[in-house]
Amino acid sequence: MKNNFSIAIITKITALACLASMLLSYKLWLGDRLFPLIPVFDFLPSFHHPVDIILFALALWLLLFIIILKKSQKFIIAFLVCAFILSILDQNRWQPWFYQYLIMFFILSFYDFNKNDNRHSEAVITILKLMIGAIYFWSGLQKLNPHFITDTYPWLMEPITNHVTENGIRNIDWLAKVFPLVEISTAIALFFSRTKKLAITLLFLMHIFILYVLGPFGHNYNPVVWPWNIAMMLFAYFLFVKNDSFTISQMKNMLTFHSVKIVAVLFILLPLFNFFNSWDSYLSHNLYSGNTSNGVIYISDAVESRLPPEIKKYSKGEMNFNQITIKYWCMMELGVPAYPEKRNFVGVTKTFYKYASDSSEIYFMFTPKLKLSEFSQGFTRDSEEDLR
Repeated sequence: MKNNFSIAIITKITALACLASMLLSYKLWLGDRLFPLIPVFDFLPSFHHPVDIILFALALWLLLFIIILKKSQKFIIAFLVCAFILSILDQNRWQPWFYQYLIMFFILSFYDFNKNDNRHSEAVITILKLMIGAIYFWSGLQKLNPHFITDTYPWLMEPITNHVTENGIRNIDWLAKVFPLVEISTAIALFFSRTKKLAITLLFLMHIFILYVLGPFGHNYNPVVWPWNIAMMLFAYFLFVKNDSFTISQMKNMLTFHSVKIVAVLFILLPLFNFFNSWDSYLSHNLYSGNTSNGVIYISDAVESRLPPEIKKYSKGEMNFNQITIKYWCMMELGVPAYPEKRNFVGVTKTFYKYASDSSEIYFMFTPKLKLSEFSQGFTRDSEEDLR
């Protein structure tokens, strides 16, 4: 019964957090926008008004039903179908929080809320625990790179360091190296009865810190992750505090369910390959590490003059060309960072050729993320391409 209650609560939290983040990023889910839709396959259609609004509204209504109703399995399945359609129509919707919620709903879609199946409920709780632990573990490991220490960490700390003297700043510089190690060790400590309470306390403090530096009193940046941080605290509490400690027998029971095996591979094992640039960053819990790929579009003055004013405002002059940073444009217009993979950046760049009379007027600069072997070297390789 305790497992059933925890699953019901986690289902509601997942739906509520997903609803809040989708509302905060509503432009991301609509088709009538200037930042282009980049489908998974080129042959897929672009849904515009009113189909885009219908799909988005349907997704929100299904989430509301999941929140309100006790027996929500059918609505979870329906939401997964709707979310799948939305996701294949635009890769920029593959945000890490949305991916996590979809994987959690996938697990829950196989769970019969009408039955009291102890084996299945225990398996669901176990895989959800492993998912939460994997997020913290891989996220911490990703931060052990030079960009986090020199770029991301100082930026995150600005709401604090702006009010601290230079000596005070030097006194907290060591946190840049400790932060990833704390996140990794905390992820492991969650699974041991003697250390899980300390781990929960550290995780709560970490999320409160993130909410402060990214929230209205800090950078006021990326508000879609605010509900996610609150949800992660609640997940940790109901999964690790309100449930029994992790055991090997629970792991064995978990692996008897095929749906759980799929999630274990996708969500827990495949993120390892991101360190070799063989699996996407946002599917690998690569969060605020400072080490994701980037793409910049360089355009001539003639191309810039033909751009709609709403796009032109994101163009900044540099030498003989004007540049548009794709991540920045996406964040400013849609409220989320652009999906940090080359195929997405290339897709966005190709939409600019309709404004050019010659291919030489547009260049695409791609900066790949560091591989694991380059972490200690601290360099990136830019590649300039003519995509026509």
